[in-house]
Amino acid sequence: MAADKTIVGLDIGTSSTRVAVGSVSRDGQLVIESVVERPSEGVKNGSIVNIEQTMKTIGSVIGEAEVQAGTEISSVIIGIGGDQIKGIKSNGVVGINSKDQEITKDDIRRSIDVARNIQLPQNTEILHSLVQDFYVDSRSGIKDPVDMLGHRLDTKILLVLGSSPIIQNQKKCVHKTGLQVQKVVFQTLADAEVVLSPEEKDMGAIVINIGSGSTNYIAYAGGAPVHVGGINRGSDLVTSDIAYLFQLPKAAAESLKLTDGSCYSPGIDSSDMMVTPALGGKPAIRMPRKEFAKVIEARMAEILLMIQQDLQDNQIQGPFGAGIVLVGGGALMGGVTELAAEIFRLPSRIGFPEAISGLDRTYIDPKYSTVLGLFKSEAKRYRDNNDISGVKEKKGFGSKVKSLFGKLF
Repeated sequence: MAADKTIVGLDIGTSSTRVAVGSVSRDGQLVIESVVERPSEGVKNGSIVNIEQTMKTIGSVIGEAEVQAGTEISSVIIGIGGDQIKGIKSNGVVGINSKDQEITKDDIRRSIDVARNIQLPQNTEILHSLVQDFYVDSRSGIKDPVDMLGHRLDTKILLVLGSSPIIQNQKKCVHKTGLQVQKVVFQTLADAEVVLSPEEKDMGAIVINIGSGSTNYIAYAGGAPVHVGGINRGSDLVTSDIAYLFQLPKAAAESLKLTDGSCYSPGIDSSDMMVTPALGGKPAIRMPRKEFAKVIEARMAEILLMIQQDLQDNQIQGPFGAGIVLVGGGALMGGVTELAAEIFRLPSRIGFPEAISGLDRTYIDPKYSTVLGLFKSEAKRYRDNNDISGVKEKKGFGSKVKSLFGKLF
């Protein structure tokens, strides 16, 4: 593959493991060479519980991706989620020591180092240091302080934390397949890279990834991330509810959910009927789809209400002008945007990944937002740091700082 840089994103989910292989060409263009998906084994609620089984899955998707892309894969960027993800706000204040009081990149580094130097909860580590805002001599709302004059720089950041044992287990599993882990990324931060525009981040938005075993979220306001979190509840619980109530095997319950399910009962006509399958000697049941939807609605509402409560508990108020953006396999459930809009009292939409050169339209699907986001976020960081954007224009507002953050974090 004739390219300047090969990048591989690996998303080890509860139900599926996905890999995206692509490149940044010498003129700065992003190209997807391969996307491969396999059912996951040894993963529960987004965490690896059986390393040997997960290794087999990883080996399978990587092997197929190498064949499709025509390249050998040696390192990957992995996504991580679950209720282990926490966000902590911090700030670092430093004095400006230069004779002319001009703020430099070194001053920003020093202030971020101060902000990161806090006592962390036991068995946690920092995944990301996400800058929210700069204050220069108490003046707020500054996005790029480089070259400004001042006596004091205060950097506000959001630290994204993860469980050290879970992160290390994931790294160990990948290492045992013969691959190096280039970086570990919070999965919903990667999602936002391919489903939110810069304008939507400025307006404010909440990205919610509803996976099979867990749900994660990130909130943006004023162009910066203001909160992250996760819960160990996902769309598999809906399947389990259906299987229990109708005494169906899980595979049949999943099929019924996909064919007749909706999580917004007000949107279904009372006369609309459905039939449950006749299995194991049990007769088929003819019933209103509206009643079936109420079963799904209860569980999905629980998930969304838990997120809403977490936002309220942390006093995250927005504004969220761009509303709710739903990704992950659970985002494909009928009625989910209507339910989210009703609960959050905000506009809601499905987040479809943006098109990337070489990407088959099949993968422009909310299920693939994480793996494509892992690829794009690293490709963007590499392109910015190496100044190969291919666009000959004056760098925009905040570009110097963005490049610095790419190098640091």
